[in-house]
Amino acid sequence: MTRDEAEARCALLAEESPDRETHRFVPRDSGNGTWSVAKVGLPPAGDDLATETRADEKPPAPGDPRSGVERDAGGPWLPGI
Repeated sequence: MTRDEAEARCALLAEESPDRETHRFVPRDSGNGTWSVAKVGLPPAGDDLATETRADEKPPAPGDPRSGVERDAGGPWLPGI
């Protein structure tokens, strides 16, 4: 089966299969130039993809209160300082 044939078969199964409510059908490369159809136990994507996704801005981070020695050299708790 070619990739185009596998994609057409996936579309047909997504419309007609009794498992279409609980599974997705995706083309699968067999690695030797042939394709097959894989049945994945995920419900088909619905209107969830049409919802808006947004992220709020993070507040500015405060400055580092450590001294330069503590930041760069590891601080006075290291042996040999």
